[in-house]
Amino acid sequence: MGKQKENYGDLLSKYLVEKISGKKVNWVQPKKMPWYSSSKKNYLAAGSIIHHANKNSIVWGSGIIDHEQEIAVADFRAVRGPETRKYLLGKGCHCPEVYGDPALLLSDYFKPQINKRFKLGIIPHYNDFKEIKNHWKDQDGVSIIDMMTDNIEKTTVEILECEKIISSSLHGVIVAHAYGIPAVCVQFSDKVFGNGIKYTDYYASIGFDGFVQTNRDILSIVCETEKLFVDAFQPEEEKIQELKKSLLKVCPFKKL
Repeated sequence: MGKQKENYGDLLSKYLVEKISGKKVNWVQPKKMPWYSSSKKNYLAAGSIIHHANKNSIVWGSGIIDHEQEIAVADFRAVRGPETRKYLLGKGCHCPEVYGDPALLLSDYFKPQINKRFKLGIIPHYNDFKEIKNHWKDQDGVSIIDMMTDNIEKTTVEILECEKIISSSLHGVIVAHAYGIPAVCVQFSDKVFGNGIKYTDYYASIGFDGFVQTNRDILSIVCETEKLFVDAFQPEEEKIQELKKSLLKVCPFKKL
């Protein structure tokens, strides 16, 4: 029996921390382990999981999912973007002006030699996957990438095999940006949890203030693929490197 599949973005934290620290990491679902609310130190990294922090948490690159959830006073080293920091400051938390999603570091720790096999990769949020897969399954040159996985490297290779990416998964966009692949962030449905702030937050961190995720039906993407990329913001490599440097400077795992 194979390993249970999880959301790529959730598993990515474990993968990166193990690569950076050289130590084995115990990844857990927040608040499901008996020690979580005890005095044991815990770390939160990639994802919209900052509301799971407690007084013993060290937060490195996490973000908010909406503006409704309570936030504990934790040790905030870095957050995903300016919108998360603004929210934390409004809650009375101390948060340095250090931004970046840790997924941007993936390209420093996983460097496979890849041949491009697809003109386009479509990465639906896991709540949209079945519908998108059914519609695009017979399209030549198109790869539909499932973000529910038990293998970070395998799924990352699937992304790297594509010349361009259209994604409703935030980490689909971030990983594409990390490897210099042009990416467009779209909304396929209203099934994604949260109010969309995670997208605005991330894009603000890479230099695009006021980003709003565009709702696109499947047919419009088929007809307007090239126009989507002409109009889409792509981050400067210098900005990505700046965020990565800032994240590593405050990384709590380097000498675990």
